[in-house]
Amino acid sequence: MSKEQVEPKNSILILRVVKSNFFMPQTEWSLEPGEYVLGRYPTNDIVIPDPYVSRRHARIFYENGEWYIEDLDSTNGTIVDNEDIRGKGPKKINNNSEIVVGLTILSATIEEKPQE
Repeated sequence: MSKEQVEPKNSILILRVVKSNFFMPQTEWSLEPGEYVLGRYPTNDIVIPDPYVSRRHARIFYENGEWYIEDLDSTNGTIVDNEDIRGKGPKKINNNSEIVVGLTILSATIEEKPQE
């Protein structure tokens, strides 16, 4: 087995609702590498039924071994680790990042998936 470039290809992003004033039918999402849309609309991959969350609020995606979040011109913005990322393009999600959408607070945990 050669020791070439080892990429963390199989990291899973776990989003958990830390605080919400609204009934949340789902409070945790385990995301495989890919692209996901977060918002209020039921057709989104991650549905946050918070009236302060836009219909299509943000997109979360995996690229080059890292997880990112990008605000989709939401009305109330997306806060990542106390920074409003609205209009700033993709922002890297770190392990234990705090993401605020509307009045809902999410925590992000990045776990390495064991190689099979």
